[in-house]
Amino acid sequence: MRTIAHSKPFPAIFHGWGAFLSETWTLYRRALLKLYRRPVILYFSLVQPMIWLLLFGQIFNRITEAPGFSAAFGGQSYLAFFAPAIILQTILFGAGQSGLGLINDLDTGFLSKLLTTPIHRLAILLGKVLGDLTRMLSQAVIILVVTFVVGLRWVDGSLEPTIMYYYGLPGLLGALGITLLFGLMLAALSVAIALTTRNTEATFLISNFLTFPLIFTSSALLPVELLPDWLRTVSTFNPVTYAINALRVLLYGPTSVPAGSTMGDTILYAVGILLVLTVITLTLGTSRFRRVVG
Repeated sequence: MRTIAHSKPFPAIFHGWGAFLSETWTLYRRALLKLYRRPVILYFSLVQPMIWLLLFGQIFNRITEAPGFSAAFGGQSYLAFFAPAIILQTILFGAGQSGLGLINDLDTGFLSKLLTTPIHRLAILLGKVLGDLTRMLSQAVIILVVTFVVGLRWVDGSLEPTIMYYYGLPGLLGALGITLLFGLMLAALSVAIALTTRNTEATFLISNFLTFPLIFTSSALLPVELLPDWLRTVSTFNPVTYAINALRVLLYGPTSVPAGSTMGDTILYAVGILLVLTVITLTLGTSRFRRVVG
């Protein structure tokens, strides 16, 4: 009499949302491992912003001490005033890596290999973007720590901070949330640009072309009320202005509320505008990605 040997059962295979989350997590870990193995990208992407922060913080510090100017700067030093702008500037420069990374995956054939597997197509994009957002978040935290340390002063034999984060940890987490939303918007835009041009140089040039106009036509360098009339008008259409204003309020409290606004309005305007723009850029980036992967 023949007996039938029972083989060991196969391990469970995820389906549906379980598979999607598992695949996204795997590709997210890949993005983090690439950053861990090449930390020079993180360090050098912070060099220029740090130079700006330290030099501008010292060179223009006396502006905030001029008669009648202190209130416009929220009673903060120029170093504190400029730090949120440096965070967003770093995100503006760093978000381009999302698109450049996808082009690299296309050129090296890695994306083609992924497409031969049954992996969910959007997991490829999401894992990449989440990895880039983690890098941006790390950079923002480093800038906040450096700003606090540089603001320390030796007084009567002990170090005392001159820069205080008004709402403590909740305010810092809120500011980082605004930063992540801003980064997601730009990362999705970078993906859309990269998959449209399919060219590293073109993507790099377009991304950097947008950076300086967005910074210099916002409230990054000076409060809006101190800008020339035409530039003040332009700044009202610049999303960077609303994001920076929200960061300053969350970090430094009610004294940083822009003239003619309230603390709640400042934060709500920033979140609302960034959400709308993020939906638009995510739609563009996702649609372009779907066309590429077929």
